[in-house]
Amino acid sequence: MKLELLMKIPQRNELEGLVDYAQRLSELYSRIYSPETRKHRGQFFTPHQVSTFMANLFEIHKDTIRLLDPGAGTGILSAAFCERLLSNDKIVNLTMDVYENDKNILPFLKMTLESCKIELAKRGCNVDYNIFEQDYILRNKSYFTKSDLVWANENHILYDFIISNPPYYKLNADSPQSTVMGGLISGQPNIYALFMSLSASMLKPDGEMVFITPRSFCSGLYYKKFREWFIKNIQITNIHIFESRKEIFDQDEVLQENIIIKAKKLKTIEKSQKVVISESKNKHFDKLSKLEVEARDVIFRKNGDIFIRIPTSPLDIEILHVVDSWPNTLKELGLEISTGPVVSFRAEEYLLPELTETPKSVPLLWMHNMKDMRVILSLHKDKKPSAIRVCSETKQLLLPVKNYVLVKRFSSKEQKRRLYASVLLESEFPYKTVGIENHVNYIHKPGADLSVYEAFGIASILNTSIVDKFFRTLNGNTQVNATDIRSLPFPDIEDIRKIGKFIYESKSYKNGLDLDKTVSEILGINVEIQNLVKGEIKNESN
Repeated sequence: MKLELLMKIPQRNELEGLVDYAQRLSELYSRIYSPETRKHRGQFFTPHQVSTFMANLFEIHKDTIRLLDPGAGTGILSAAFCERLLSNDKIVNLTMDVYENDKNILPFLKMTLESCKIELAKRGCNVDYNIFEQDYILRNKSYFTKSDLVWANENHILYDFIISNPPYYKLNADSPQSTVMGGLISGQPNIYALFMSLSASMLKPDGEMVFITPRSFCSGLYYKKFREWFIKNIQITNIHIFESRKEIFDQDEVLQENIIIKAKKLKTIEKSQKVVISESKNKHFDKLSKLEVEARDVIFRKNGDIFIRIPTSPLDIEILHVVDSWPNTLKELGLEISTGPVVSFRAEEYLLPELTETPKSVPLLWMHNMKDMRVILSLHKDKKPSAIRVCSETKQLLLPVKNYVLVKRFSSKEQKRRLYASVLLESEFPYKTVGIENHVNYIHKPGADLSVYEAFGIASILNTSIVDKFFRTLNGNTQVNATDIRSLPFPDIEDIRKIGKFIYESKSYKNGLDLDKTVSEILGINVEIQNLVKGEIKNESN
């Protein structure tokens, strides 16, 4: 069946656009090879509209152009670039270098590139293309030096434009690709970030690259070294995000929030650099909006780390300025955030459906036990075990009962909030130890006790709409990493205690507009910002 279909790769209809043709070939290939096969290779074909949008981000003024398309697939991004040239009605000399090491897709890719060459030749353009059937990273490893990963060989080919939807899958830390680019690796890397950094090294001065990738590189510990290198070597000029995480790629397995990023290798650093942030509802680019922001509002430095934030409205910018003005982080407040040590499947033999005296057990806290800033033991979900045995084997898993701020590590895609915090009060918890499940982070004071007012103050701040919106500019995942919480600014400890005292004594534990109002008034947050946040919350709930 596969051979029969491969023998019938269709020719391009003369009235068919180049991108339409490449997409038709992608659809044919997808019928031949299963989603599992494509997922294993990290293949997620770029939709027609997304390809065109990406190609239109380039500023094309040259007559002689060298284009790189690493991880080309059926060549839809190269086709989109060629259609952009055709729309400019300009005669150019174009060389396209494309990489694709899946031999099964090469016949489709060649058909697309040949069609591009023929169509541009009709306009008087001179077009050449080279298909490299090798691993993109391993073939071009010499663009990196062992010392600082900066391109150092004048004989290397450099590119005017690079366009890519790179493969997406995790690499082993000892893989050949990881070894080549070890200076960018923290933990288990994903190959798409290596494609981005290698491509940045292959750009000419003033060259431009446009990539569509998951947003995960913008924050988190695994991509820390990559962000440091990327921001040092290239300047981001455009970021596009999609309101809906669904419908960008056809495969259901793509759960990451995807972004389109354009970056430029400038000869000199622009002091007054701007970044254009755009947003659309979906891949059809419905409800497209644009916002020009200062680069310093996008590139966020805290705790020795660099993050890439994506504000999408003037309100987001206002909130960034407010929260950025807060002087502390958890570390500066003498606090730490850790992840619950009980991994349920590893400790399964010690978990119990209910609390028992024999064997002796203590509560096991899950995300569902957190409600309205409090911990409620009576809440159960999906028959999850609610207790853990106290024995020598679980000694390292149990925590001494103190005042803690619990923070959910995950939120569902449907939830409007990203941050959820609750307080575990020692005075209301009649146990000496407690188990905290791995999907919950906990804030504590090493070597000392977190006071009641401090605990409620921190939880209240984390539960405000303002901090939630701030966090969303920083993190596009449904996962709340401890690293990201460590980077969050916090007010002075006196203000934290004031907030906590009011919330605790008034028992105003519910999240919502009242909590926002209380925190904003104590911290002196501008009334106009409060009203804008309030209006946005009401619009979202309608």
